[in-house]
Amino acid sequence: MFVKMSNMNDLISIEECVEVIRNARTATNATFKVLNYQVNKIGGQLGYLGEYAYLVVTIEEEHGQTEDLKYFMKCLPFTDPKQRQIVEEVGMFKKEALTYRELFSKFNQDATKVMKWRPSCWLIRDDLLVMEDLTTKGYLAMAYRKDFNKLHMLKIFESMAQMHACSLDLEFNQMNREKLGSKFEPMLYETTFMKDSQWFTVGLMGIMKVALEGSKYALNATYKERISSEMIAKMDEIYQLMEPSDRFQSVVVHRDLWFNNMMFQFEQHPSKGTIDYDKPTSCTLIDFQIARYLPPAVDFWCAIYLLTRRAHRDQYYETYKEYYYQTLGAKLRKLDLDIQHILPWEQFVESLAHYRLVGLLWSGILLGFVNLPEEFLCNLHTNDTKAYYEFCLVNRDEIIMDFFRKDRYYRERLLDTVEEALEYMFKFQ
Repeated sequence: MFVKMSNMNDLISIEECVEVIRNARTATNATFKVLNYQVNKIGGQLGYLGEYAYLVVTIEEEHGQTEDLKYFMKCLPFTDPKQRQIVEEVGMFKKEALTYRELFSKFNQDATKVMKWRPSCWLIRDDLLVMEDLTTKGYLAMAYRKDFNKLHMLKIFESMAQMHACSLDLEFNQMNREKLGSKFEPMLYETTFMKDSQWFTVGLMGIMKVALEGSKYALNATYKERISSEMIAKMDEIYQLMEPSDRFQSVVVHRDLWFNNMMFQFEQHPSKGTIDYDKPTSCTLIDFQIARYLPPAVDFWCAIYLLTRRAHRDQYYETYKEYYYQTLGAKLRKLDLDIQHILPWEQFVESLAHYRLVGLLWSGILLGFVNLPEEFLCNLHTNDTKAYYEFCLVNRDEIIMDFFRKDRYYRERLLDTVEEALEYMFKFQ
């Protein structure tokens, strides 16, 4: 049942604030008293799958000093009943809560063997998560529309490899090779890449619209006719690719690797004290609402296509392929596993060829959504709710093509992936 929140503090109780602090301070038994707390909604870009806030808890330590403790909070939508209904019906928020509670809690957390690759979560409810505020440790999201360079991608692949290694450690070392996909099915089921997901299928139609009206291949009448008559069937192959694999070794994959779902620590200029966004020193992955149990090639392609331009991919693809595989092998060795016995190089390369379409189509869908001008969707949701849901669930073509024509960045990034997808599916040259 939807109850519109009049006071955001009602999202959490003072007893739960105590639980958050105790879970976050496992290294100390010092006593404290919660004096008060405040929940402040984070403004800006709309979160489609939830709403975000900061939780600030003021405590009094045992010697009388006071301290403000800040945490990041995400919860089911509480300002829009339709949005909440959609998220609850699909189960994405509960899926992530279960992933933290039942799955990630079993991943190896020995700091001598496992690097930090995700935020710590201190309170888990099916409708609310409270986790560490990564910004207090210097983590920042990339600036909007800033291109990712080689250093960014290497850090992302390192964190991705660590996540995958922890998954394999759980499966091989702790669960006697029982497949995680069946053991943890309640949190690793499909929520997005489905024929009955309106959000997803509308996104595929957006790709086709760009292919027919914006791509260079549509200038060729023969090619355009083939796109019009064959593309839907070719794109439908993605559904089979999302089925559990008996052919390749699988891991827990993230998939939702667009630019807002990772945070970095960056070098600072020694003299100026300013942040150098081109020089990341570490990366943390966030938001696991669409995690699945699939071959690691799925995450590799999602990262490649969602975060880089084609010229960059062409230059560094081989480098990234080898780096990811070598890094995964190193992470597995620390966990007493041999990558050659689990995921031989030949199998990994074969899986990359098999799953490439996933990255191509998923990037076409997401880039048409997340690369819209900042706050466009938030403003649309606020000012014209009907148009917002029309765009999300019925038809994106008009808005996509409007920004395709007038926004160079939006156009270039979409064409970058759509034309490569056409070449892959149709063998156009």
